[in-house]
Amino acid sequence: MSGGYTGKMLIIDLNFHSTAVEDTNMDAAKNFIGAKGLGAKILFDRLPKGTAPLSPENILMFTTGPLTGTQAQTSGRGTVVTKSPQTDLFLDSHFGGSFAVEIKKAGWDFIIIKGRSDNPVYSVIKDDSVEFKDASKIWGKECLETHYWLQQNEGKVKTALIGPAGENLVKISAITVDGHRHAGRGGSGAVMGSKNLKAIAITGTSNIPIHDPERFRIRTREVLRKIKENNFVPIRRRYGTPYWVKPVNDWGFIPTKNYQEGYFEHGDAINAETMQKRIVDDSGACWNCVIACWNKSSIKSGSHKGISLVGPEYETLALMGSNLCVDSVENVVYLNERCNALGMDTISLGGVLGFAIEAYEKGVISDEDLKGNEIGWGKTEDLAVLIDDIAHRRSKAGNLLAEGVRIAAEKLGKNSEKYAVHAKGLEIPGYDPRGAFGMGLAYATSDRGGCHQRAWTVTIEINNPDFDRFSFEKKAQLVKKIQDERSAFFSLVLCDFAPISEEDCVGMWNLATGFDHTVESYLLAGERVWNLVRLFNLREGLNSTGDKLPTRFFKNSFTKGPAKEVVLPPGGFQQSLQEYYSLRGWDKNGIPTAKKIKELGLSNYALATR
Repeated sequence: MSGGYTGKMLIIDLNFHSTAVEDTNMDAAKNFIGAKGLGAKILFDRLPKGTAPLSPENILMFTTGPLTGTQAQTSGRGTVVTKSPQTDLFLDSHFGGSFAVEIKKAGWDFIIIKGRSDNPVYSVIKDDSVEFKDASKIWGKECLETHYWLQQNEGKVKTALIGPAGENLVKISAITVDGHRHAGRGGSGAVMGSKNLKAIAITGTSNIPIHDPERFRIRTREVLRKIKENNFVPIRRRYGTPYWVKPVNDWGFIPTKNYQEGYFEHGDAINAETMQKRIVDDSGACWNCVIACWNKSSIKSGSHKGISLVGPEYETLALMGSNLCVDSVENVVYLNERCNALGMDTISLGGVLGFAIEAYEKGVISDEDLKGNEIGWGKTEDLAVLIDDIAHRRSKAGNLLAEGVRIAAEKLGKNSEKYAVHAKGLEIPGYDPRGAFGMGLAYATSDRGGCHQRAWTVTIEINNPDFDRFSFEKKAQLVKKIQDERSAFFSLVLCDFAPISEEDCVGMWNLATGFDHTVESYLLAGERVWNLVRLFNLREGLNSTGDKLPTRFFKNSFTKGPAKEVVLPPGGFQQSLQEYYSLRGWDKNGIPTAKKIKELGLSNYALATR
């Protein structure tokens, strides 16, 4: 065993309601770090090529990193790793709270789940004791209700669970953690539902090992000091992610009317200042986080008075606010709460609803499909009905939209793909690339589909005079660099919002584990993970046309705002994509070359993709 890891993985086989214990491979941990990276290696090694994501053979993993649960700031995070039912590709979906800490305290690095129970169950894990219990009483319950039921019946447990959307195999469903945090993207909730697993309730009592406890304590205190001195942390603490509503709207690329526009005229009605004045009651934090960016909010008046939640976050305000032309922060809270309760990803759901409204306007979705529900821009109550229909797969439209925009458009036909805004089947988040071209390349090359967290280029493109936001020049280098660093960081697994340097990441990693990494080898590990996931995706069917963007971004411009009349130039995008491939050591079709594969030590994985 090496410090920072428990040295054990819990294997749960739902076919037989049995468990096994395996040693964590420390050589693999040194090369792939943990969480995302080590999870990707295990998924590649154990998942047969072409496995259907919602079949019993798919693997669902809850993974931690070498710093999870330690004194390192923001180390309460964990990751769900599986094959996505939404994209049919690799999925890592990250979550906060304290569930991941409890996994480590229970003595496990990873929980690996395979098979399918004949009947709905939930699992109770107390250190090395694992029980399987009948979930019939909670099957069908909404997420927060299930969380409270588990705490009432199983004690002060930490929870990971699904709502009705996951039970109904909705491909945009999430896994809810500790009642208020979410592994949102890619449909991991549907994978959990396909296994008839309603929830995991876990408690742990073990100490988490550290290789050099005293020096680690000193280093983590130094990192804490730097975080406290960071100029942006007080802003993050006061407003949370909603801070970004005003600047992104002012820059002219907040999703509006299903990405038909990039400026929302009612942006002030849903921004952070309005939230603070109208709905925010208190703040909160994930485990061991001084940033404390949570907004605890409630509706103070009107027909939905009393509804409360943690949030909404920027992405929700953008995708379920401006994108749907919802011009009241209270109404965004209402839609957000329904989404959370039913167990879906707010980014994907916002994209699905925007697609549905536009397709309905154009006559592609009919009144009959919606059972008379006349949805439209800003029509909150009608959209709430459709959200419920999607989660329960009710009505023809609800069942169709539960598949996500890519599959829905394919099934609808009638040129409806024009309204489906996604990359690799995953709906695009809250930064329209017509206002920051680097985000276009980041979305197209993202390993899990449309995602801003793989490479968030926005502020560099806006604020750095070396970059022109309306150009693809230098964006290939920028995107690759950020992707490699984030790949390492999400394998170490700390919070995306934490301003922690690469040097401090490596320093804490080495002191926790006894490894001897440098910044260079840390970033190389990130690049290794990125390439491993690329090989996995190629094995699972990704081809040379997969790294693309919706036609809308190339052909349709905004009619207002600072990015008015701008479109992505197709030639510039393709040139930047080929430059990106070259920088990565991939061929013109986006396949890692033999030289790059050898350099990263991935030869065995390359053979498996052939």
